[in-house]
Formats: sequence, C-alpha cells, structure tokens
Amino acid sequence: MNILNFFLIFFDKKKNKRVFKNFTSLIFHNISLTVIQILFPLLMIGVYGLENFGIWIFLTAIPTTLTILNFNINDAARVEMSINFNQNNENKTNEIFNNSVILTFIFVIFIILITALIISFYDFDLNILKDLNEKEINIIMFCIFLSFYLDLFNSIFKTGITFWGRNDVATYIDTFFDLFTKLLIVVSGFLFNELFFAAVALLTAAIFKIITFYFFFINYNKYLTLFSFKLISKKEILKLFKLSIPYYFTNISGVIKHSSQIIILGIFFNSQIVGSVSTLKTLFYFMPSRLFGIFFRTISYEFIKLYAEKKFSLLKEMYFNYLKLGLIFLSIFCFISIIAGEYIYNLWLNNSYKVDFLILILIIFDVIFFIMAESVISVSRSLNKFFKVSFFQIMINLIIILISCLFFYFQKSYYFLFIFNLTGSILIMFYSIHFTKKFMKKNLI
Repeated sequence: MNILNFFLIFFDKKKNKRVFKNFTSLIFHNISLTVIQILFPLLMIGVYGLENFGIWIFLTAIPTTLTILNFNINDAARVEMSINFNQNNENKTNEIFNNSVILTFIFVIFIILITALIISFYDFDLNILKDLNEKEINIIMFCIFLSFYLDLFNSIFKTGITFWGRNDVATYIDTFFDLFTKLLIVVSGFLFNELFFAAVALLTAAIFKIITFYFFFINYNKYLTLFSFKLISKKEILKLFKLSIPYYFTNISGVIKHSSQIIILGIFFNSQIVGSVSTLKTLFYFMPSRLFGIFFRTISYEFIKLYAEKKFSLLKEMYFNYLKLGLIFLSIFCFISIIAGEYIYNLWLNNSYKVDFLILILIIFDVIFFIMAESVISVSRSLNKFFKVSFFQIMINLIIILISCLFFYFQKSYYFLFIFNLTGSILIMFYSIHFTKKFMKKNLI
C-alpha cells in the first residue's frame, strides 16, 4: 500500500465503504462548523443585539467550563468495545458498555451537585447581567444547564452507535442538530427578541437531539442492552476509570495551553494582544488541527480493527503511510501559511489587528510539531495506551504556564510564551517518538 493508495481509501467508496462514509461525514461536519462559526455570531448580534449576545456567550460559557470535571469515560469505553467487537466477544462488549453507562451517570450526578453548589452560593449580581431580573436569570440558566446535561448523556448513545466502526451516523446527527439549534435560536430572536426564548429554543433542540440519538441507538447498536445490572463489575469500572485518565489529561492540557494562556495574556497585557493571539490561533492552530483530525478520526477504528485481528504488519504499513500523509499535509499548510498567511488573516478580519509575523511563525511551527506528535502516537492512542504521553504533555504545559508567569512578571514581553509553547511541542514530539518505538516493539510483534 503506497501513500497514494492509502490516501485514496478516504475517497474510494467501493474499496472501503466504512472509511468513505466516515470520512465524508467528517468533512461535511467541519464545513458546517465553519459556516456556523462565521454566521451565527453575526445573526445573533443582528437579532438580539450586541449586549444580549455578550450575555448569551457569558451564560453558555458557565456550564462549558464544568467539562473540566468530566472524565469522558465513553472515549475509553468505545475503544475497548471496538477491540472486543472485532474479536467477536459480545458479552465483554456489552459488559464494558453497561459499566461505562454507570460511570457516566456517576460523573453527571457529580457535575450536577457541583452546579447546585455554585448556583446556591455564588451571587450572580454581575454588571454583565444587570439588564436581566433574577427570575429571568434562573430560568435561562436552568434551560442552559439542562441542555448541557442532556448532551452529556448523548455520549452513551454515541458509544452504542459508533463502537462497531460506523461514525457517520452520529456525526450527521451532531451536524444536523448543530445547525438546527442555532437556527432555532436565531428564529426565536426574530419572533421574540428575548434571551429567555433563546434558552427555551436551546433546551427544545437538546430534547429532540437526545430522543434522536436514543432512536438510532435502538436501531443501530449491535446487541447492546441498557442498564443490565448483572453485568456491572467493580473491576471493570475501575479499569474504565483508569483508561479514561489519559483522555482527561489531554483535555486539561488543551485548557492549560489555550484558555489559561489567554487569561494570563489578559492579566499581564491588553485586550488587543488577547484578541490578536486568539484570532491567530483560530486560523493557524485550531483550524489545521481540526482538519488533520478528520484523518485520525477516520483511520483510528481501522487501527483498532487490525490490532484486534492481529494483522500487525498491515497495521504498521497503514500507520507509516498515515505519517507520510501527515507530512504532506503539514508541508502544504506550512508553505501556504508562511507565503499567504498574513494576507489571508487580514482579509478575514478586514485588517482589524496588526499581524506580528514572529508570533505567526511561532504559532505555525507550534501546531506543526503538535500535529506531528499527535500523529506519532496515533496507534497507541487508538488503543487506549497513551497514559505516559498524556502525563508528559500535561506536565510540560503546566511548566510553561508557571515559567511564563515568572517571565511576564519580570520582563514585559509576550514572545516568551510562544517560544516556550514551541519548545514544549518539540519536546512532546521527541518523547512521543521515544514512547512509540517502545510501544511498537512491545505490542506489535
């Protein structure tokens, strides 16, 4: 399998229907996300006004921050279920699923209790909410939080739909409801022009979404049962909890590297720098990461399937071709970004910010080494065997935050943060290579 043939499996419907369907669904999903990111803020501001749009962003951000408490058991469970499914172990697959359901309920209840404590003891008498009365705030927050909880439960049904390799169904459901939710919120603004109705629209869409996921779960899952308590095992629960830790570390690393760094820049510098850095990262960090993530999300199940079937030679061949595809993608991205990045950025934002070319270059190479590191561990990540890399990653990002704060305190230059980020990504990449060499020798022989 050469690199051209490997690349073509994403587009050849006859050769591999599953890969083709998963890949095209992710392409469509990312296109729709891009359209939503561009149009939704403009429509919200147009129908609700700039002030209400800011309030909406603030209120919807509150439950989103609570995801830091969610271990997201279902990612780890889906991999274990996929391995056992491809080994024709139906009972074990069902056992893993039911234990993941129990753990998901435990974490959701935990998050609900934390939410109740925050709402009970925190006074929301904030300047940003001065135009809303207490009753309006309570109803809006109830709708937003309930929508958030329902979406957490959706992960159960997604696992049941996707563990056997068909990701396209869940992806299309997510895509449809992303569009439907935003459209319903905007239409509510045209009709009523009040955030209360926007919150009701959000909750309405969330209810229809979980009903839809349940319907497809009943019709698409392979032999799974919900709440089969005889399959609940303390040993399996502890195993799933341990397997979910690297996913948790990875998510926290992202929060530290991106959200926390924006806050620190806001503390030590000004809103212009914060806005400039945030938009540069959106275009030159998050977008290429998300685009290449399409390939990983498509191919990860193929790694699992080949591993379960013990076809290690074919797995290695597919892995090395995947790495070559990554190098081609990053080379094209690097060339376009350096040559035309500044022009594209200014065209996008109508010259709202002056581009610091050094920061642009540092961000470009930061994401290049980040994607390279992620590509190197793609097989071990697909198989739930990347704890050491995730721990190393979170330690590096914590150190970067601490050192940057010290440098900002004594030296007013934000260049240090991006130099440290690039250095950290390079270190993570080299550690990933070292880790993967040992992993390959141990597991794929």
